[in-house]
Amino acid sequence: MDFAISNRIQTIVGMIQEFVEAELIPLEPDFLVKDFKELLPVLREKQEMVKKMELWAPNFPVECGGMGLSLLEHGLVSEALGRSPLGHYV
Repeated sequence: MDFAISNRIQTIVGMIQEFVEAELIPLEPDFLVKDFKELLPVLREKQEMVKKMELWAPNFPVECGGMGLSLLEHGLVSEALGRSPLGHYV
């Protein structure tokens, strides 16, 4: 089995890392003190951003609107999203 990380996945993971750093980590103080429902409007905006970046639903097949990533690729994406407690929600 080939565990080499393709340039495509390196680019995707880099985009996700930048997104988490710029868009999600700044929301964490509110996440810690506010009711989650109060965060939903801004989280929905972030979800729309992710969709426009074509990074939505990495584990779903392309024909279902996802990215169609393999389990290994999804693991790398999941690791990048895991930097924030909001990463997997968005």
